[in-house]
Amino acid sequence: MIIHRIVCAANRKRFTGHVVLGIRHWDAFMRGIDSEGDPVDQGFIDNRGKFLSRAEAWKVAEAAGQIIRRVGGDEKDGGTLYSENIY
Repeated sequence: MIIHRIVCAANRKRFTGHVVLGIRHWDAFMRGIDSEGDPVDQGFIDNRGKFLSRAEAWKVAEAAGQIIRRVGGDEKDGGTLYSENIY
């Protein structure tokens, strides 16, 4: 059985729905995407290829045992995933 897991950080452009993958939300590549004028939603991609919000991703990562460190904000709304929680 394949465990549902978080794979990497992602931004989804609100106007086009285009999803961009990156190592971290604020690496140079992802910051460049954010500055293109199309607002983005920050989230993660799972191993099924689905974009998840930070709150949705928290639930997946917690269930998969991927949370390796606690960082500020990770308890908001029952859990809000940040890259630092899993990398």
